[in-house]
Amino acid sequence: MNGLLIAIEGIDGAGKTTQARRLIRWLKSEGVNACYTSEPTNSVLGRLIKKRLRSKDSDHRLDALLFAADRLEHYHGCIEPRIRKGQVVVSDRYVYSSIAYQGALTGDVDWVWAINKWAPAPDVAIYVDVSPEVGLARLSNRKISEKTKYERMETLSRVRELYLKMCREGLLIIVDGERTVEEVQGDIRRIAMDALVRAGLLEADTAGRR
Repeated sequence: MNGLLIAIEGIDGAGKTTQARRLIRWLKSEGVNACYTSEPTNSVLGRLIKKRLRSKDSDHRLDALLFAADRLEHYHGCIEPRIRKGQVVVSDRYVYSSIAYQGALTGDVDWVWAINKWAPAPDVAIYVDVSPEVGLARLSNRKISEKTKYERMETLSRVRELYLKMCREGLLIIVDGERTVEEVQGDIRRIAMDALVRAGLLEADTAGRR
């Protein structure tokens, strides 16, 4: 039996990494074979992307191509083999990050979709929604060396608009991220549990009882 791919998305400061890692811990406590991964990766391409994220002058179209290439390597080298082994893969960012971020920054969403057209849709995609004001406030204590070129009100506003558009189109399930960590996690677990039960990877009458 194949596993599942669950993508956790959100603007900078949404808390998606915290939520993705908490989801992994919960899944494992339920006896689910689950693993965490993230984009950009720690491959050569991923490290180059991370370096460029801290460069204000990098070209957005080149960034988009690098993200797509890193994702291609990530999916076929990491995600797909694990799914085939029956694992539930929780990815901290996936293709929708490119659509939102590179779509906003290049101004060409269709082109960003085109260069990512090979990327299989995740089984579940969850968008943790916070306003740019909240996201930036949460990032205010981040070290200068950790800040990226995306941490600007105008940029995050445009990125959020594209995320919300994808939610309206049914590509992502929206979760209010401006509540407590526990409340947000509760919603994410319910969404994940529904998907796991449908896939036969978790028993409905035992989930949450361990």
